[in-house]
Amino acid sequence: MLKLKPSPIQKVQWQLASDNSISVDIKRDDLLHSVVSGNKWRKLKYLLADAKDKQCSKIITMGGNWSNHLHAVAYAGKELGLKTTGIVRAHAEQALTPTLKDCELWGMELRFTTRKEYVEYREQKAWDFFHNNQPNSYWLSEGGFSELAIKGVMDIADEVDKHYDYIVVACGSGATLCGLAKAFPKSQIIGVAAFSGAEYLRDELTQHLGSNIDNWEIDTKHHCGGFAKTSKDLEDMIEELEQLNSFKLDPVYNGKAFLALQSRLKSGAFSKGKRVLMLHTGGIQGTRCL
Repeated sequence: MLKLKPSPIQKVQWQLASDNSISVDIKRDDLLHSVVSGNKWRKLKYLLADAKDKQCSKIITMGGNWSNHLHAVAYAGKELGLKTTGIVRAHAEQALTPTLKDCELWGMELRFTTRKEYVEYREQKAWDFFHNNQPNSYWLSEGGFSELAIKGVMDIADEVDKHYDYIVVACGSGATLCGLAKAFPKSQIIGVAAFSGAEYLRDELTQHLGSNIDNWEIDTKHHCGGFAKTSKDLEDMIEELEQLNSFKLDPVYNGKAFLALQSRLKSGAFSKGKRVLMLHTGGIQGTRCL
């Protein structure tokens, strides 16, 4: 499952874009795989191959109780014959979410942790973090953020043969944005934060990318009140786009990316004739949290 066909690029039917003479396409990474779709597959493919090359037998990673990342890792581990452990930011006595039930069904061991402990785990990036007590393990940091994850995202450039002035993507850990910024130096990358309080990402990603890569920005104004929060404007826009197009949008990530684009189209932020590529990052399973 580590080798999949390129995802298609489709024109987005949207009257607002047409009225502003803006061309909007969408790269359907949600079609890459039925479970490990979108940026989850792109971020994981080199990491999982590296784990196999290092002869690791277990993947340990972390996420929330609706995490697309945990969901993808659990399934991928099952398919590749790797044991998986998920460190979950939740209380053990809470009822398992459908996401975590899937993870358990696919063999993932769940370990629940406090918010304080979770923050401490977030700081750990080295793949051999757990080697002292689990020598055959491979650690994936939150969201899979790593150079190998970024490398996987950069492969998108091999599948895009047109120039786009702007590439818009929902933003969580920032790994996908980093990969796009590196792979498309002549495009402006707009990362739309899916959660509140994401201003810290600017400093983190600047530190990671360096001052020489400056073709990117973080939009922190379209989270609709926080992670997995929604609004009538968001819901109405998703309904309109889904009626006109063949794709589905989750309101957790991809819907908010489109909401940010909608705001820019309405304000005239783009000059006529510009080309925009939306990256569909998958994660439709996350809609079950609403």
